[in-house]
Amino acid sequence: MADENTPDLQDRLSTFSQKNKTKRRGGNIGVGALAIALALGGGGAAYFLATNLQERAKGLETSDVETFQDQRTGNGGRLEFPPDEAEQRVNDALIAVEEALDVPAPAPAPAEPSAAVLEEIAKLREALAASQSARNAEIQEAVSDLRESFQVQTDALEASIAAKDTEIENAQRQNEARLAGLQAMLDAERAQREGLEAEMARDGLIADQRLLEERQRQEEEQRQREAERVAQELLTAQIVSPSVVYADGPRTASADGTSPNAAVAGTDGPTLTENEQYLRQGARPLEIQEASQMAFPERTLSQGSVIQAALQTAINSDLPGSVVAVVSEPVPAFSGDQILIPRGSRLFGQYRSGIELNQKRILILWTRVLTPDGTSIEIASVGGDQLGRSGLTGIVDTKFAERFGGAALISLIGAAPAVAANSTDNE
Repeated sequence: MADENTPDLQDRLSTFSQKNKTKRRGGNIGVGALAIALALGGGGAAYFLATNLQERAKGLETSDVETFQDQRTGNGGRLEFPPDEAEQRVNDALIAVEEALDVPAPAPAPAEPSAAVLEEIAKLREALAASQSARNAEIQEAVSDLRESFQVQTDALEASIAAKDTEIENAQRQNEARLAGLQAMLDAERAQREGLEAEMARDGLIADQRLLEERQRQEEEQRQREAERVAQELLTAQIVSPSVVYADGPRTASADGTSPNAAVAGTDGPTLTENEQYLRQGARPLEIQEASQMAFPERTLSQGSVIQAALQTAINSDLPGSVVAVVSEPVPAFSGDQILIPRGSRLFGQYRSGIELNQKRILILWTRVLTPDGTSIEIASVGGDQLGRSGLTGIVDTKFAERFGGAALISLIGAAPAVAANSTDNE
């Protein structure tokens, strides 16, 4: 293999030498001799390397049998022979020798410039220097202007920032003052609420006490009504009794020796008449309060105000019932500058029965006022006549025939036998 490559190598070297000779006819003989020596040395080195590599060539490789041929290459299991390394190295050596023998042509000497060119270059340099200096001056001036403008803007921004900081500080102080005021208001409202809660607690205790007193009073009134009922039953029993009972006065003794008023009262306290008992039972109980300033005098109907009204319904004292009247004159409020009960308002009340002997006036209790606009006012007032006297008068049925008719009839019946007997005796 080495014998076959040697003539080819020599031919290539000779061809390369001839090419160099044709290209470098003007060169010296020393360079050609050096090239020939390098070519011969390179050929000998290549021959030596090729011979050495041929001796060291390995044997033919064969494939091995494997259990699972999972690592097969893409050649389909064919045998591959390695490339000839000796030939590759020889080619690399020849390329290196050719590159070493390829000497570049010397550069031509530069021509000396003329005086006109040098003068033109000097003028251009001077113009460039002048332009550069003018440009530097303009740049310096622009930089100065920019610095001044930047400084002015910086000062303005600093002043604006200082003003904003001042405004922020003022706003913070105002917010702190406002928060302090709100906190003070909150503390005041909290204290007021605590005071109101304490007052409501006291009012609750007072209300409980009043409720207890009201309950005791109602129990007392219940006992009084029970006693009055017993007295009424006793009086009814006396009326329907077959015997004739004569009363020697407005007060008659009961079967156990006590007076009816004492039975009605039910206690050892002062006795009350039937009218006083009726007023106490019919009138709404008023709560006892401490003296205080009137809050709304323009909306208050004070005690002692006179309400003039005309009856709308008739009254019959045989049975107790309700009565209605129409207000004929407007009634002002306590302040006197506003009409509280206008004309046309309606009065609602009740009257009692049980008229005693020789009694010619009936007792009326007014309990509510209803204005035309729908306002309702609770009152507890006794009705009177034009002169302010308590009660109302009218046509009084004295029951004369009922009272004395029976006695006269009994007298006639009792006298008839005596007259008949006297007539018989006379005959």
